[in-house]
Amino acid sequence: MKKKYVAVLLCVVCSLSLLWGCGNKGSNGAADTGGGAADVADEESDGPDYASMTMEELYDLAKQETGTITVYSTTSSADIAVKKFKKAYPDLPIEYIESDTSTVANRIETESETGNVNADVLEVKDNSGEIYNQLVLYDYLDIYQPKEIIKHIDPELLKYGMPVSATYSPWYYNTLMYPDGCPIESWWDIVQGYDQETGKFTDQFWTIYTKDITSASYAALWAQLIVDGDAMTEQYEKQYGEPLKFTYMDHLNNQPGVMEFPENNGGVELLWRFTQMKQTELDDGDQVVSAVDESLNGPTLGLCSGSKLDNINNGMNIMWVTGLEPYTAFLACDYIYVVNQCDNPAGARLFVNFALGGDDGASGCQDAYNGIGKWSIRDDVVFDKTPYTAEEVNLKAPDFDEIYGYYPNVKAYWIYWRDQAPK
Repeated sequence: MKKKYVAVLLCVVCSLSLLWGCGNKGSNGAADTGGGAADVADEESDGPDYASMTMEELYDLAKQETGTITVYSTTSSADIAVKKFKKAYPDLPIEYIESDTSTVANRIETESETGNVNADVLEVKDNSGEIYNQLVLYDYLDIYQPKEIIKHIDPELLKYGMPVSATYSPWYYNTLMYPDGCPIESWWDIVQGYDQETGKFTDQFWTIYTKDITSASYAALWAQLIVDGDAMTEQYEKQYGEPLKFTYMDHLNNQPGVMEFPENNGGVELLWRFTQMKQTELDDGDQVVSAVDESLNGPTLGLCSGSKLDNINNGMNIMWVTGLEPYTAFLACDYIYVVNQCDNPAGARLFVNFALGGDDGASGCQDAYNGIGKWSIRDDVVFDKTPYTAEEVNLKAPDFDEIYGYYPNVKAYWIYWRDQAPK
């Protein structure tokens, strides 16, 4: 991008003359978090130090902007935040435009390439790292991280953007059938009944219901398990007291650029076994948890979004699977970005501050994101609708640098291996 070269030129000029008064702050004001976001920030051109500005200072600048603050979002929570923002700042025009997750990246890119940037803010879930790798690294989006706010956020969650809230993609079990709590210890328990010698299920224990595994949320979850393949292998050997046999090796069909998996990887072995299970894919998460609630065919597990836990309010006997080793899943965040070259840079950042709760966590609308199945990303703001903490669930931060490379292969191999599964 042109602005990267301009930034380099400015740095050279700065070194030649102190009269320029140049700094080393990015246009997005992202703070150094020791991760990917900081690296991107260092490449941005000089501009206002938005990250150090108070909401009052941003508000004064926003009033000088003449456009409508436009928020693209794939989450309904952003719509609530926009409505609250209108009440707090009635003199600043703002609009919410619902965007589909599968098309919003292309939309942002097309607007930028054609010079017709409409959005000022993008709020989106990035489970697979697509937004970071396709939009942030190519300067379509700015990572804006207010300095006072990120003091209250785990630096690991700041590596790929500015998180707003967090959730995860859980397995569900039936609490009437298992009143003493989570019935499994690790991911390997899910594939109980697999015979390592025959490479088939001789006595499948669990009845399985899932959403579409090829969708980004679930393919990325399996990709993370493959990234941590060594840990998955160690967990198997620790749990069962014997070496893991890699039975998927005879079923590899690696094709460069199409689908590729490494050899002797515990995560890939787990995926292979899972693809060979008899299971039912459902279109809707409510249907998944309903099937778990009914458990008509004995012990049942269902994989869908964390928000479906709200069905306990409808009388369903369901609960999340938690505490798996080496971890249950990765913490999936909704991220909020400022669109590069937008018409309302101060107004956009004011909205981001507002959505994040401001410096004190209460000077905005973090409560708009407080819902069952969600956690606050701030250590000074508590969401009280979810029965577990993220620590109790045993979640880890995502590794989008690796997930992004693996998850397309998960989707391709899922389709290929499912075709080989017993019907």
